This record gives sequence, structure tokens and C-alpha cells, in this order.
Amino acid sequence: MSTTAPIRLGVAAMDRKARSKPMQNILNRLLSSGRFEVIVFGDKVILDEDVDTWPIVDVLISFFSTGFPLEKAIKYYELRRPVCVNDLYMQTVLWDRRAVLRILEQVGVPTPPSVYADRDGGPRLSKPVLDEIRANTGLDLSQRAPPAEVQLIDHDTLRVNGRTIRKPFVEKPVSGEDHNIHIYYPLSSGGGGRRLFRKVGNKSSEFDPSLVEPRTDGSYLYEEFMDVNNAEDIKVYTIGPVFSHAETRKSPVVDGLVKRNPDGKEIRHVAELSAEERDMARRITMAFKQFICGFDLLRVQQQSYVIDVNGWSFVKGNDDYYDQCARILCQFCEAHRIARPLRPPSEDVRAIEETSSWVLKANVTVFRHGDRTPKQKIKRSYKTRDAWTAPLVELMHGCREEIILRSHFDVVLHALDKAKELDGADAHDLSFVSDIIQRKMSFPGTKIQLKPSYHHDQLEKVQLVIKWGGEFSHAAIHQARDYGINLRRDILIMNKEALDHCTIYTSSERRVLASAETFAQAFLDGSESDAPKNMIVRKDLLDDSNAAKDLMDNVKEELRARLQPTPENAHIRPEHWPKDLPPPSLIGTEIQKLLHSLGETMHENFSKLDVDAIQDRWCTHETPALFCERWDKMIEDFDSPNEPSRASELADMLSHDGLHNRAFLETIFSRAEDDEAHKLERLHHLYRMSLALFDYICPREYGITPEQKEHIGLLTSQPLLQSIVQNLQVSEDVKGMCTFYFTKESHVHTLLNLLLSSHLSIIMPRMPPMDYFSSITFEVYERERPTSATHAASSKPERSLVISVSEGAHSSEVLFIRLDARHALTPLPSRPLTSHMDFDESISKLSSLCQKRDALDTRRGLIEGSAVYFGKPEDEEHVVPIRSRGASASP
Repeated sequence: MSTTAPIRLGVAAMDRKARSKPMQNILNRLLSSGRFEVIVFGDKVILDEDVDTWPIVDVLISFFSTGFPLEKAIKYYELRRPVCVNDLYMQTVLWDRRAVLRILEQVGVPTPPSVYADRDGGPRLSKPVLDEIRANTGLDLSQRAPPAEVQLIDHDTLRVNGRTIRKPFVEKPVSGEDHNIHIYYPLSSGGGGRRLFRKVGNKSSEFDPSLVEPRTDGSYLYEEFMDVNNAEDIKVYTIGPVFSHAETRKSPVVDGLVKRNPDGKEIRHVAELSAEERDMARRITMAFKQFICGFDLLRVQQQSYVIDVNGWSFVKGNDDYYDQCARILCQFCEAHRIARPLRPPSEDVRAIEETSSWVLKANVTVFRHGDRTPKQKIKRSYKTRDAWTAPLVELMHGCREEIILRSHFDVVLHALDKAKELDGADAHDLSFVSDIIQRKMSFPGTKIQLKPSYHHDQLEKVQLVIKWGGEFSHAAIHQARDYGINLRRDILIMNKEALDHCTIYTSSERRVLASAETFAQAFLDGSESDAPKNMIVRKDLLDDSNAAKDLMDNVKEELRARLQPTPENAHIRPEHWPKDLPPPSLIGTEIQKLLHSLGETMHENFSKLDVDAIQDRWCTHETPALFCERWDKMIEDFDSPNEPSRASELADMLSHDGLHNRAFLETIFSRAEDDEAHKLERLHHLYRMSLALFDYICPREYGITPEQKEHIGLLTSQPLLQSIVQNLQVSEDVKGMCTFYFTKESHVHTLLNLLLSSHLSIIMPRMPPMDYFSSITFEVYERERPTSATHAASSKPERSLVISVSEGAHSSEVLFIRLDARHALTPLPSRPLTSHMDFDESISKLSSLCQKRDALDTRRGLIEGSAVYFGKPEDEEHVVPIRSRGASASP
């Protein structure tokens, strides 16, 4: 074994980049070699700490992204002089497109013909950067440029400083961070222009017929528009001067629509570079001194042109690329650590004593379960004043709590049969309810709920609710397993000690248990401990709760009133509501009409088509007949178009079928007379309207006003919050720990509302939707200093808390995603909900909410049918084993 000290590799980049899946893949490969110690600086250090306290490393990976203080990183480099994988000075050049193009021209890399309309004096670069460019390429960019003379001679011709360029041409802001690019078309092509922008949903550009005159509000460069081969752009990724990888994507100028894969990433295909293009990649890497670099390439007939240099860029989801990157990066680090200038040992020791780092001590995350099949239900209410309901009322056995029956459904069937025999009974409807139970009782997860309703301590009615569906899908297996693998990789980098202290809590619901177990199998795979691995079921924390039922019923009534198509409501359009859709009070009726039209098409196609041949394979235990039954019930239920719960049911159904039954969905709802371009218009319009309504209803179901949100949150999730706070507090006593909670949508939403009401330092401008496998993560960091005489052990360590949120496996473009056999959307990365906060102060604020518990009744108000009818109570808390799996998924 080598006795050489490991290479200290520092990563000074924003957490969103430094802890991304591509970076995890690279860093884990480097760590597995045994030759590296990886130090991720983290947002806390980068944003809040002075550079003289940043960790000292041998090799530094550091690159700009939104929010990153590049000038601060340059000061750190000047102080410590690590070997930089990507030169920090030269990264400032990438902020100015003019400087980039000038350097490309200087080193012989072809670019489209262009002119510059300078109104700011030209690129503004610091003296060290100018000196480096001059030394590296021989180019002098220090000369200032006079204000440009710009004139639109005629509709198609622009003159800039005496040089002319004719439409079509591309107008780019000189700032490399401004992606609002315009393309202007000549009259011979119909005129107008196309606005390009950073991808929003599935769009990256849109045509504007009024786009004629170039902008005059700043400095711009104008490039000749290139009619590219195959309507494709090429993204090139370099690893040093000798390796390059290329991928094609559809050019944004075609129609502005972005094709995405289930990861939410733009679809790309691996491309082969020519010898000339590989030489261009080499020149770019060396000219900009960016060892790992991306740039954009256009192929026009037999010539290739570079139009942009992006700086640090990784290929996503390509294991061969990750292997090559880790291998070459390892060689780079080994070669350059020897060449690093040495300082006197005394100076080195002094410098190290001044530094500190913030180490991840605890990760506490609350997860919503993964993808599931659509939930379905029927409800019936039986009033006690009707004598024939007595057999059904007697099912309550005097209980004031809701009873949940998960098996032995014959108890209810027997009561229904008895009720049918009594005078005044609606025998037809009772038979219908019995038939539903008998047909669905064999489905896994079917349950019956009996809900009492009291008035002045008198039982007024019993509501019978039969639910089926909502089962853990094969897509959820991929979501939970992949998340477990990726989080394990992250913890191995951030603090591998945390893997030795891991606790997993779960709800008793089948789909939640399955999500927790699949995640745990992947996350704990490779653990060196031989001890049995278990999860803890905590029904009191994570199962359904009726504690806030009355409040939520009031909120539902308020939402129902807002959705009524009254003259007052007709003009109310909430913030962020799509301008081209009817307001919430009118959209339900539009959805109802469209559903009836699509329903007629569905039944017509069932009568004419061989429906069994439409889709080769069915997943989630479905058939064409069950598909039709689901949609018939949905259409019937939408006869009450202003019922708030309908919005989530419809959006859920469309998303499910868009992922799992796309071929059948699109065929069965298409009219034979519609051409290819219009056959899906109605379906896509329904999807868009249902999503808008769902996005309006869903966050308001748990409270409309801040007071309602807090009160419902306290009644539903205060016990969970108290458990989280206790876990965060004990993190001080361990070297590292992970605690995970798996629950349902209601707890995730209400917990988030509690956090928003706790007066923490919230920085997320708008709360995201909380879709399948969404999560709320609490991370505790502790400052670590080198042990020395100058740093005596403190009685209380300095700690920080940051909370982040992932919207989970969410997309607003499900019907447009190109699917694979997994049918699984990938959970999106977490984004900071709060800034880094003082640990004690933030815990005090969270604890103040927990202290309100004594004044509230947070009991769940639920009891198991097995306890009521068979005397078999189930503990609120019990341990279940995590079954091991055969295939290893160790990183």
C-alpha cells in the first residue's frame, strides 16, 4: 500500500452543482481509488466565510454558476495557490461573448461572421485576466471601443460601424449570462423573428411576427444565421486537451419545443467528432485554460463553427464518460501535485491553523412516497333518522373515531344485506355498493372507512367510503432505489460516518412502506454492519390524521365557493394563472365539456377498434376494460365540476396514464377524422387546464390564509416536527447521523406550511408542488477547526441548520416526455428553502411551534377495524425488518 498522503481535492462550487449526480459519480470514483480526500466547501463556507478560513487543498475544482462569488474564489486562489482544474481568472472571460469570440478567432477556431455593436466600451477585464490572455494567446483586449454606429438601412440590412449584415441574423447580448437572444428573419421568409430564452417547461423559443428592429438598449453582437445540418446543435464536452465527447440536440430555432427524457433533461444523442472538431476542442481547452469545459458547435454543410463556450460542463447519465473523466482527472491531479510550489513548513502549519470547514453532521429528511396507481373511491352517507340504515350505523359500535377496515370486508357486506331487507331502503344502490366491494376486495390496498358525524353529541350520520388503487408502482421502485443510491453517494462524500447511524421511520400505508423499504435497501447496501436492518412504523407521526378534519372541511367549503361560476368570481384570476385560460370559477365547466367529448370518443373507439392491440404491454395490473371503467367514473364525477377534490383526481389520472399508458391514452381519445397535427389537441388542452386547476387547488387544500395553514399544520404534523427537532438536537452527540421519515402527501404539505410559519430565514421565492418522492431535508453542519494550541476545545460547537426542498418526480409536461420502459420521472434535486441559519436560534423557533401542542388535540381520530370487530389492536409504533435484496447497487 502506498504511504503517500492522499491528494486533498477541494470542490468550491454552489451546492446545487457540487452535489449534483454527475459530480457525485466523478468524486465517488476518485474516492474509491484511495488516493484522494475530497473536501466539498459548501454554500456556508463559500458565501459566509472569509477566504482566509477556507480549507487548504492541493487541487481545486471551482467554477461559476448562478450565485457563486467568483471574485471571492479568485482571492482564495491568490492566497493559497492550489492547482486549479479550471483557471479562475479565465472564467471571467466567459461572461463576455465578445471576448470569447475574439479569443476563438485568435486561436484559429472558426466562428460565424459577426459584428459588434459596442455601447459600453467593449469587454471590461481585470489586468491579471488581460495579462493571462496576452501570455496564453498573444491577444490584446485592453483597447476600449468607441460607441458603435448602428443603422437599420432597410428591413433586411443592418449596418454596424460601416460593416453590413443581412437578415437572417442572430442578435446576442454581450453578457454570457443573458440568454435572451433574438433571430431576425428577412421579408422573403415572412419577416418577424424568434425569441430564444432559457428553457421554460418544454419551450426554449417562440416566434414573434413583430420582431423587426434590433434592440438599442445595450451592447450586442450580430452573427450570421447558420442553417445547420439536420436542424441540430452539437454540445461538446472536453476533459483536458485529449478527450472530447459530443451530443446532438434539436436546435431551439426549429419550433422552440424541447424534447425531454424522464430525468427532465433535454434529449440528446451521442455524436462522433471529426478530426478537425477534436482539434477545435483541444484549442478551446488550452486557450481558455478550462480543463473540463463545454462549448456549442454548429455544422453547416462541410464546415463547423463554434458559437459559445460554456465553461465547466459535465455529461449527464453516461457511465463511460464518468469513468474517463475520473481517470483523466486523477492523472491531472497526480501530475500537478508534484509541480505545486512548496511553502516553508512553519508557514503551512500557521495557515492550516487559521482555517476551518463546515462538516455535515446530520441529514434528517421527510419523504413523500413514490409513484402510485390512481386512487379511486365511492362515498355513501347513511342518516340515523332513516330506520333502514340501522345495520350500517351499528357498524360504528359506539366509536366516535373513524374506523378503517383493511380486510374482513364481509362485516360490511353483511350489514348492507341486512339493510336491503328493511322498509324504505334503496335496495338498488345498496346492491351497487355491495357489488363494488365484492369486485375490489381482492385488490391489494382496498380499504373501507366508516366516518361518524355528530351534532350536539348525537350521531347524525355515518359515511361509508370504499377506496381502492393507490398502489406502489414499478416506477416508484426506480425512484426510491435511485434516490437511495444517489443519497448514499452524497453522504459518502459529505460525511461517511453518518451511514453508521441511520434510522428510518415509515407510515403503515402499503405504498409508503414499500417506498421506505426500497430506498433503505439501496441506501444501506454496502453497510459493513452485520446487524439486522429494520424500519420503525410510526402511525402516530406518519399515518393519516383526522385532527384537522373540521378545519379542512371549512377550507374546502371556502374553495368550493371560490370555484362557483358567479359574476363576482368570473373576474378573479390568481397570481401566476395562465392568461389564455378561463379563471378558476369557469374552468371546471370547460373541463366538464371537454371530458364528455373525449368520453364519447373513447366509447366510439372501443366499439370500432381492437383495443387489446393498441398497447402491447400493460403495467400496474391494468386492462383496457379497467382503463375505461376509471375514465367513465372520472367523467361521471365531473358532473360536479366545481368540487375541489376533482382537480387532483383528474390531474393524477392524466399524469398516470401519460406515463404508464401513453399509447392507449393517445389512441383511445383520438378521433378518426382528425389529422396527425390535431388529433391530440383536445387531450393536451384537457391536461393543461387540469394542471392549472390542480396547481391552484392543491396548496390551498391545507389552508388558504397563513393562519389556516399554521393551524392545520399544527394539528396534522406537529408531532412529526417535534420528532424532527429531537433528532436534530441529538446530532451534537454523534459524528454523523441520518434520519428518514416516509409519509403521505398531507404530512409533507402541512410540515412545509409549519416551516413557513416558524419565522425562519426563507429564501425560496415560491413554494414548489410536492409530487411523488418529494422531500424536505434538514441538514446540520458543524464548524471543524484543526486541533492545536491556538484552538482550545470549545464547550459548545458552532453549528448551522439549512432546510431544502425537492418537488420530487414532478413535470408539467408529462404528456410530452419521451418515455423509457421504467415509466418513471426522476425526483428533482433539492433547492434551498432557507439560508444557513444559526442552529440554536432556528431550533428555538421550531421548538416554539412544538410547545403549542399542549393546547391542541393532535390525536389522529382513527381506529383500526381489526381492533373494533376482532379485538386485535395494532401498536402505533412497531419494528419491521428491511429485507435484503440479491442485486448489489453499491456505488
